[in-house]
Amino acid sequence: MRLLALLCLMLSLAAATAAGDRAPRRPPQLPAALPLHPGTASLPRFTLIGWVSPPADSTTPARYAELADAGLNVTVLAWEDPGLVPPNLLRLECTAPVGVKNLLLDNRLDLVHENDPATFATLDSIVAAYRDHPAFLGYYLGDEPRENMFPRIAEWFRLLRARDPAHPAWNNLLGRGVYPTRDAFLAYLREYASVVQPAMLSTDHYDHLETSERGLFVDNVSATAQVAREYGLPFMGFVLVTQHTPFREVDDGLLSWQVAQYLSYGARGVGYFTYWTPAPDPAMNWRDGMIRYGTGERSPHYEQVRVLNQLVKPVGECLADLAWLGTEHAGGTPVGGTTFMPDSLVAAVEGRASLGQFADSQGTPHLFVANRDSAAARTIALELVGERRVERMGEGGAWSEWTSLPTATGRRVELPLAPGGFALLRLSGGCVAVVNGGCTARFSAAPEPAHRAVRFAAERVSGASTLMIVDASGRRVWGRTLTGEAPVVVWDGRTDDGTRVRPGLYWARLEDSRGSVVRKVTWLGH
Repeated sequence: MRLLALLCLMLSLAAATAAGDRAPRRPPQLPAALPLHPGTASLPRFTLIGWVSPPADSTTPARYAELADAGLNVTVLAWEDPGLVPPNLLRLECTAPVGVKNLLLDNRLDLVHENDPATFATLDSIVAAYRDHPAFLGYYLGDEPRENMFPRIAEWFRLLRARDPAHPAWNNLLGRGVYPTRDAFLAYLREYASVVQPAMLSTDHYDHLETSERGLFVDNVSATAQVAREYGLPFMGFVLVTQHTPFREVDDGLLSWQVAQYLSYGARGVGYFTYWTPAPDPAMNWRDGMIRYGTGERSPHYEQVRVLNQLVKPVGECLADLAWLGTEHAGGTPVGGTTFMPDSLVAAVEGRASLGQFADSQGTPHLFVANRDSAAARTIALELVGERRVERMGEGGAWSEWTSLPTATGRRVELPLAPGGFALLRLSGGCVAVVNGGCTARFSAAPEPAHRAVRFAAERVSGASTLMIVDASGRRVWGRTLTGEAPVVVWDGRTDDGTRVRPGLYWARLEDSRGSVVRKVTWLGH
């Protein structure tokens, strides 16, 4: 992350505006979805990372109880971490009692090479040191790697997965601001996914400068989400807490705004940079993280993150169990976003809002609504289609009925939201299909329900298109690139690698150059 900050000083600050309609994007040539990494099961339902961890002289049970009290459940190395076994084991012992897991750096991995079996004894020693500890999450393999490092990282991933499949290796990747175009950033993410075959995608991008905005935050989130879904991966991102050159102070609204954008696209985690303030550096001009350097005192950022996580954790854990259907933006469209258009769930939105659409395993629709104004409280109003009961998630994850008023075509819901604030709604009435953006394609699936095979037929498709099948939790199971204005394709209930899927609810997503349409598919099996 230090690399990213230095690069930011060299980049033009006029890369993009904060608003403007999304340029039409050509759907990608879909790869085969990656096999589900067994280490994915060890991830928290929703990951909340504090980067960086307490230094060696503050690695105590009390310090990690403090980290856990801030709502964090994962930690990743200390600043200038030595990558040695004794401090790693001490960190594991201190975090286990409070339920915090660790991504650990062990520098002995530099000595291990796939083409040199003589180095495998070192690899076995690394795995044996951590594998059986309950507070161990996975192997940290570097921050913001460039493309030339991917083959070497892929070696480590393969070797570690063969010996310890339950614990994933992990990188955090460069963000959108380092690349001149979205396409260049997408190419970087896709190369990492295809070469390394990770368990998760993680990126960082810090957008808010002292005197302006780079206007690429949503572009970073949506691009990371796009590639993650192409490859069937969960994704997460890091948000800025600690002011440093050239970034501004992060207040409550701006912190919540950053997190809300990740939630609206269905991220499986959020990391905060930084937990412990880095050592003084005149080039970076680090200000306070959550814990102050030197004194170890809590800064105001500690309480800021702690309070926010009380809202984020239950919402994030709920969204982690849902299938993402789409994300749209009302009241102006940020770079990389999709403009809101009326559909079968929401007829109109009043106010500047990000709107994430999700569904559970029964097809029950959920709406994540975020205030896109990070500086002022706003009331966001939704005109829902049809007579629907509305519930809102409260503190601790409890659902309660939310007031809605009848309209000529459905119900009106008003949501007073704090600066950068958000709400998660659950709607009755089910959901068969949802259209995102300006997609005009008509899309059918027959029969419904289906067994043996489903025939998908589309018309009025704009440009090249893709069809993707995801399961009830949102993980991709099958996909194809389509051609023509009226493509027809048959799915036989198998994954990309030919494995039969279980009977249940699935979602078919057709995306063309204008937007997407998502349709429910009930699969009865073979």
